Formats: sequence, structure tokens, C-alpha cells
Amino acid sequence: MLIKYISLVLYLPYIYYLKRIKKSFHEIHYLLKSKICGTDAFSAMISYASPYSGSINPIVEQFDENTIKCSIKENIFLGNPFNSIHALALANLGELTSGLLMTDYLKFSKQKGIITKITSEYHKKARGEITAICDIKSLHKGVIKSELYDEKNELICTVFCTWTIKKRDSYNVKRV
Repeated sequence: MLIKYISLVLYLPYIYYLKRIKKSFHEIHYLLKSKICGTDAFSAMISYASPYSGSINPIVEQFDENTIKCSIKENIFLGNPFNSIHALALANLGELTSGLLMTDYLKFSKQKGIITKITSEYHKKARGEITAICDIKSLHKGVIKSELYDEKNELICTVFCTWTIKKRDSYNVKRV
């Protein structure tokens, strides 16, 4: 985990430059993933920007304008008394995965939005490495779905995030 934050410090000027020229999250991920520890740097940036989501130590493996894939590995801090990953850690991963994708989608569609409801359906115990996959095609009436799979590619959990989406008012957009 330490290497993640060291790589973030090394790539920080580059990331800042990319944000300054208005690159989206998926574009930044694309540019960093080919670099040494670039995926770690991107994941650390997300963890730093969103400390609650960072508490599960997510790794953003794949990210483009339509799909995102994030993963977590089972560790003692994510466990519950039933020898599996805690249900809210799974919901956190599902929310993070869909949230990153929606943030980019809303930016490009000139809309704004906020999550108003998160619903999780648990299908079996989560152990080992868990991978969340979210596709923008699953967005329907403000609800987007993330599916979480284990190492055997078995469905562990489904997370539905309901967004209130509005057209962005060009007069109220903050310019930084």
C-alpha cells in the first residue's frame, strides 16, 4: 500500500497538469496505466480524494468511458465476524465503481448529479479478491448497477445506486 502513495507523489505534477487541461478521470487512468506504478498512482489519487472509499484500498484496474473495473483484496480490516468481507465494504466498492463512471458520464453529458439511494443485494459470502464491474449501459432512469464477482467469477453482490440527475446550469458552474 505504501508504494501506491509513493507513486502518487511521483506522478502528482503530471496528474495536476492533466486535470488542469481538463482531462477526465478515464483519460487520466488511460495515460497513467502504461507508466510504472501508474495504476497504483491513480488508485491512490482516488483514495486520497475520497477517504471513505479509500478505506477499502481499491485498485482501479480498467476505466474507459463505458466501463470500469475496480477490485479489493480481503484483509483483516475488511473482515466481519463470519470470516468474510464485510457487507458495507462490498457496498462501498460498488458505490465507488459506479460513482467514478457516473462522474465522467455526467461531465461529458453536461449534467450534474448526486447519489440519493444505495441498495445492495448479497448473493453469497465474499472471500479473497473481489472485482466490481460497472457498465454505463446499465444506467436506466437514474439507477446504475455494479456487479461484484469473486476470484471464481461467481456473483457475490449487486449494488444499485440511484442518482438524481439534472441538466447543468451554465451560469452556476464553478470555474477553477
